[in-house]
Amino acid sequence: MTLSISSSQLYREAIDRLNKAGIDNAQREALWIVEEALGTTRLRLLSDEEDSIDHVTYQGVISLLERRASREPLQYVLENQDFFGLSMVVNPHVLIPRPESELLVEEVIARLGSHSQPIIWDVGTGSGCLAISVAKALNNAVVIASDRSLLALQVARINAMKHGVSSRILLVVGDLLAPLLSSGLAGKVTAIIANLPYISHEEWDRLSPDVKDFEPRLALDGGPDGLDVYRRLLEEAPDVLASDGVVYMEIGLGQADPLCKVITGSKFFKVIKVQPDLQDIPRMVCVQRVGC
Repeated sequence: MTLSISSSQLYREAIDRLNKAGIDNAQREALWIVEEALGTTRLRLLSDEEDSIDHVTYQGVISLLERRASREPLQYVLENQDFFGLSMVVNPHVLIPRPESELLVEEVIARLGSHSQPIIWDVGTGSGCLAISVAKALNNAVVIASDRSLLALQVARINAMKHGVSSRILLVVGDLLAPLLSSGLAGKVTAIIANLPYISHEEWDRLSPDVKDFEPRLALDGGPDGLDVYRRLLEEAPDVLASDGVVYMEIGLGQADPLCKVITGSKFFKVIKVQPDLQDIPRMVCVQRVGC
């Protein structure tokens, strides 16, 4: 069954639907959705070239538009998000990778690029974007990726296979470092990468519906001040880190000073770097293992 509608007409309908739903950048998002759904070119969508879309295809595109109009994130609708130059599969079981998280990857690569065989543990891996980006860049690295959510690890496995590093990443399910605390890794881990939940309860109430209503709360909720999970990580990390091992942590607005105070009170760590993002918000805190 065909409809008397062309792809360019569908594109204009898509813009109208998203505009009526109050979606910012409706024209651009409509273009992405229709272009992806139809597997067509941008030039064709913007032209008046005559073609006909079958009913099933039309309804499929409308379904995607309705999902976005309901404020479901565009990345979930399209099932992908670019991160560090790689296209990552995403769905509502994982946090959508953000550009600021690339700071962690850049720092790990810069510090460990000359290491003969670093052991790097990505805690709370989600989509696997951090672990996969590091594994792609550091061919000699042994990479571990863990998460509490088995559904998240399934997404990470898909992405690892997609980018050809599944044989070099060990995926394990469990809370923080617990999965491998008794596996013989004591004192051997070179680096821990952690983009853990850091949204405070106060900030949670101010989140946009796109985030609060669709992204997994397990990957966002960091407790009253947003640092509960990081406190737990810093308690467990000394048991697995090498003597000079480093923990790379992504944090939110206003959390650098409170986290650094936690670290100052620890006999196991010292702060070696606080890195701002492009908006000059302190976004990454790096701490190094010290002492026995």
